[in-house]
Amino acid sequence: MNRRGLTRLFGLRCCWRVALWLTLLLWPCLASASVWRNPKIMELVVTGTDRLLNLDFDEADEAFARLGDVDGTNLLSPFYRAYVRLARTEDRDATRQEMDEFLAAMRDLTSRAEEQLAKTPDDADLLLFVGMAWGSKAMIAGLRGNYLSAFEAIKLTRQYFDRCLQRQPTRHDVYYGLGLYDYTLSRVSRFFRPIVHLVLPAGDRDRGLQGLTLASERGTATRTLAKFALLQTYAGLEKDYRRALPLAEELLRRFPGNPELYFQAALIYSELGRSAQALEVGRQIRANLDEHRHHFKPEMLPRYLQLMGKVYMDRGEYSTALSFFRKTIEQPATRYQWVTAWAWTRSGMVHDLLGQREDAVKSYRMALAVETDGIAKEVARQYLSQPYRKEPASGNEEQGKKN
Repeated sequence: MNRRGLTRLFGLRCCWRVALWLTLLLWPCLASASVWRNPKIMELVVTGTDRLLNLDFDEADEAFARLGDVDGTNLLSPFYRAYVRLARTEDRDATRQEMDEFLAAMRDLTSRAEEQLAKTPDDADLLLFVGMAWGSKAMIAGLRGNYLSAFEAIKLTRQYFDRCLQRQPTRHDVYYGLGLYDYTLSRVSRFFRPIVHLVLPAGDRDRGLQGLTLASERGTATRTLAKFALLQTYAGLEKDYRRALPLAEELLRRFPGNPELYFQAALIYSELGRSAQALEVGRQIRANLDEHRHHFKPEMLPRYLQLMGKVYMDRGEYSTALSFFRKTIEQPATRYQWVTAWAWTRSGMVHDLLGQREDAVKSYRMALAVETDGIAKEVARQYLSQPYRKEPASGNEEQGKKN
């Protein structure tokens, strides 16, 4: 199986990001009671994690660095700062050196945790942490192409989670990791399913969504992360935009520095037929881009243009939509090639709606020529076979990779 196959199999980029954040937020469970009762430690951890979710990497690193002054174990500060360094890679792949440095830090921490677990095998906190540590190793192994190692690490992750719940059934944070496992494995394509099931227990869609929902409502360390995961799931593969909307609104209010949440909210509004609100969020995105606020970077301009084309397409203003899609395609988009693919695909969809089948076919073929992976190209292939026909705004239209 090549890297593209594994990426499609597990959605590595998404899984890696949430695994990173999850492990980060689970670490407080491991601090000894005498240390963790120190209110300064709790304050710094909460501050640092909120800054990280808001993509304020410098502020997060500063807060975590100060842990070294108050944490007698000398474990918390290096642990958190290792994650901040990796999180800075954002949308690009981490380099081999960056992954090596992260793994070295995780090996040291995992070794210490497993030594303690050998002495206290019923410690639910340790079981939870070691499970997530193996999950992080699985993501690194997958990114490196070590697929057998990735499968084995995922299997161990699941085993540690199950052992944790056996010892502490009310540990709702565990359901976040189990929910991700069940949902992700349930989405494995039929082509890869026999291979995966040779080494991993089968997933279950409904159980996965239930686990994520339980963690989002009752979890302690993972409540916010479960909401992020549910937002991505409902606005993505599930195409359940009505359930996605309150999550997007809540998270955008809490983390206004995270550009992803603006794009998600605008797309969800548009899919639900609430174009005025979608355009308002679009105006906020453009203002943030123009003023370089809230971590909006110039290279995000093609993504904004493509989003606006989608909104006007949903409004039925097809000439305006095509204009935005053309502007998207004209922009350099090395970082967001999937955006270019969507601009071509949705241009084809508009041409189909206008009865311009020849232009539609040309657009779909241009989408397939873009050097990227993702749902945009799958949609283009679908409508090469049969013309696109507009569906009513029911909250259940294809969203794709992001928007």
